[in-house]
Amino acid sequence: MNPNSFLTSSILYGWIPDFEFNSYDLSDLVVLDQELEKECKTIEDRFHAYLAIYKKGTLAKPKGLCTTFQYAILESKAFDICQEFEKKLDGNILVVYAKPLKRW
Repeated sequence: MNPNSFLTSSILYGWIPDFEFNSYDLSDLVVLDQELEKECKTIEDRFHAYLAIYKKGTLAKPKGLCTTFQYAILESKAFDICQEFEKKLDGNILVVYAKPLKRW
């Protein structure tokens, strides 16, 4: 069984390519409650980006999403909205990835 299978209960992480989903340790990702996930999807759609929520204190791994995929470049208003949303995450970390995905 894939240790990342807990993420399949989330509507957030369908953007992660199969290779990375099946071979990376994604245990630092958080599955949010349904309301927060819906808000994430709204932000993704509005700013044409992918969102991931990491556990508080998570550091980038040598073989992880942050070292594989480029972050999104947000305009000031989008950045402010993402910062406001991150305040709802109880210290967890919001990362916004470029859409379409771009590898480093």
